[in-house]
Amino acid sequence: MTIITLHPDFRVGPVDRRVFGSFVEHLGRCVYTGVYEPGHATADEHGFRGDVAELTKELGVTLVRYPGGNFVSNYVWEDGVGPVEDRKPFLDLAWRTVEPNVVGTDEFLQYCEREGLEPMMAVNLGTRGVAEAVALLEYCNGEAGTKWADMRIANGREEPYGVKLWCLGNEMDGPWQIGHKDAHEYGKARGRGRQGDEGDRPQH
Repeated sequence: MTIITLHPDFRVGPVDRRVFGSFVEHLGRCVYTGVYEPGHATADEHGFRGDVAELTKELGVTLVRYPGGNFVSNYVWEDGVGPVEDRKPFLDLAWRTVEPNVVGTDEFLQYCEREGLEPMMAVNLGTRGVAEAVALLEYCNGEAGTKWADMRIANGREEPYGVKLWCLGNEMDGPWQIGHKDAHEYGKARGRGRQGDEGDRPQH
């Protein structure tokens, strides 16, 4: 017989604060009327709800993944940056809703900065691939003088965001996922991407 004793004074080591993470996905009310709702009594000048931000702090959330979830496997991040009035809504195939593209990469990352949250950016490996993921990395973290970093600067953000955590796809092993691949196919596809996508650039 095995006896396990639990006692609050027995400590193995410190707990990484990233354990207390969460995520924001374009699903249901999570983004629109969730964290973001211009006109709400507590909304800040950017349209993000202060009451939700306070509850997030109360829960002790340290890390937030974005933009999904199943949503990311059909997401074209380039369509969610730049002047909001120029962005076009699109049909989200994961949740079968129309995404207005009002909240995107810049809005989310700046929200994280204001609220002291560490972002984890997820990349679309369902309908897109390595080239598009690298472009997003450059957009977020690149210095001035390259295509995607200069696009970020033109969109009003001079300094790189310095995103350190990246999520490669979402649940690609699941048959419910757009672009579903089993483990063998996923490994082969990523290998081909590293060799075959060199020099490619995302298409708008």
